[in-house]
Amino acid sequence: MKRTFGLVGGLLGAALIAPAFGAQIALYPTGPSQDSAYLRFVNVSASPLELTPDGAKTSLKLEGDKTVSDFIPVPGGQSIKGTLSRDGHKVALDAKVAAGDFATVFALDDGKQGIRQLVVNEAFDIPNQLKASLALFDADSGCAEARVNLAGRDVDLFQKAPAGNPRRQELNPRGSLAVQLVCAGKPVGASVELGALEANKRYSLLILPSSTGPRLITATDSVSN
Repeated sequence: MKRTFGLVGGLLGAALIAPAFGAQIALYPTGPSQDSAYLRFVNVSASPLELTPDGAKTSLKLEGDKTVSDFIPVPGGQSIKGTLSRDGHKVALDAKVAAGDFATVFALDDGKQGIRQLVVNEAFDIPNQLKASLALFDADSGCAEARVNLAGRDVDLFQKAPAGNPRRQELNPRGSLAVQLVCAGKPVGASVELGALEANKRYSLLILPSSTGPRLITATDSVSN
């Protein structure tokens, strides 16, 4: 049965910003008669990460400053297969995302220079077109009692958001927003500037592990089409 998502495609198109990289499109075919799901990848390494879908002639590479991919349309409710490669190591991708939903695949270090996958799923909610939507994804278990404060203030930005991973909070649009990662009650790293938050658009904050400890990065949620 088709989900409500099929009726709100226009809202999704407005909430998710247009793709920045045309090479990301059509990695996985989606037929017109089926609801799509959306899958993106996060490279938690300084080395390039490459996704090669099974049977595809194109691939997706994340390298340099491009840590987070756009959301890629995939067939909803079907097994999404491919290969993730980094530093000469390969691991099979086998993910499934319900129609209309989103999933973020974190390509973490497995401790042996290989790849460990962490998949975080998020159901699609009809957005408030007057608000900006900001989500917090936590991929670092080393950040105890993780929270994100407004920079310079002891105010948890996600204090009203439901528990879970991710935690999503609707905010009033604003010209800029600076935040501070806090682990175990102590600030970690420098504050992070998100820039402008626009109404009816989605953004992400992602807590990632690194050789120097937890770090916080930002991403604007975009979809390849």
